[in-house]
Amino acid sequence: MTTQSNPMRPVDERGEPVNLGEFNGWEIYPMPMFATISVHDVAGITQWYRNALGFGVVFQAPTMGGQPAMVHLRRRKYQDILVVPAAPASAQPPATLTLSFHAEDLDSLAEAARAAVPMGASAIEGPVETPWNTRDLRVTDPAGHRLVFTSHNANADPAQVERMRKFLEAGKRSGK
Repeated sequence: MTTQSNPMRPVDERGEPVNLGEFNGWEIYPMPMFATISVHDVAGITQWYRNALGFGVVFQAPTMGGQPAMVHLRRRKYQDILVVPAAPASAQPPATLTLSFHAEDLDSLAEAARAAVPMGASAIEGPVETPWNTRDLRVTDPAGHRLVFTSHNANADPAQVERMRKFLEAGKRSGK
């Protein structure tokens, strides 16, 4: 039922709202996937993500215990990270999950990341060419979380491209 105070919003083929509006200059939409990282220095890590990787702050929760209770970061649509405080007594284990994001601007992203002031465990590797025909920029944030920004490799080795094509075709034929 549509009412004056709650108008129906357009939905996609799955019934998800297409756009829920805007907040702080950012589009609000159902996030199909996002990462939550726990860190001891929410404000410092947030600033590093902004300076090194071009993420912006969609939302910042009020401060509790001297730091934001949560910061919602976004670089591009569907590239969302929530930064939350780690428990004060916890020793953070090394990251075991790598977050991968599509990015066509690898060279400028690598340049900006290298220009940012290093902090904690932060590291930048690449862009590198992979055997699966992508170019990847591999980044470790100051808390040890790994991120990969990946794009199509326009200069892939033709023999490698052909091997991959044959592999994929064989998979289609076998129904796997």
